[in-house]
Amino acid sequence: MIRARRKERKTLKDFDWLIGAKVLGICTVLGTGFAYASQRYVIGLDTQDTRCLDEWFFVIDTWARPSAAEVRLNDYIAVALTPEQTPPHAKWKPGHVMVKRAVATRAGDRIEISGTGAMFSHGAEAWRHGTALEAAPALGLDVAALTREIVLEEGELFLMGDHPMSYDGRYYGQVDEEQIVGAVLWAF
Repeated sequence: MIRARRKERKTLKDFDWLIGAKVLGICTVLGTGFAYASQRYVIGLDTQDTRCLDEWFFVIDTWARPSAAEVRLNDYIAVALTPEQTPPHAKWKPGHVMVKRAVATRAGDRIEISGTGAMFSHGAEAWRHGTALEAAPALGLDVAALTREIVLEEGELFLMGDHPMSYDGRYYGQVDEEQIVGAVLWAF
């Protein structure tokens, strides 16, 4: 009679502890790296029908929150709008992170917003942004009510998108440096 050979059962003594320690070490390092990155970096996607910027994918460093004095002209900045700055019919909620381009960054910068465009000046230096208030009718806003002059105070920025239909500082005014969520590291 042929007997079936009994398969030997593995026990804890047979476990290769060195391999287990290596796997545990690798998992710990990867987990720690992922936890660090997920706390520091945020991925932003611009999924609006009318985008504000040409880029639609952003990597935002939430630990690098520059002050208004550290922001340079044309930097991309991630900000959270206040309830007063958010239009009533917006698809996003107040506090939602938006990425815009800084177009006026110094205390004393003067911004004149009108139906024909936005004019910026600082002392004798002046520059014009070609976009006016094109999105006002679509937002249900009166162009005359939005025509105004803003002078930046210390700690304030004026942000705009690249497209005429962008909802930006022309509509909600300047932002305070406390509203800065982070610096944009990469934009694609």
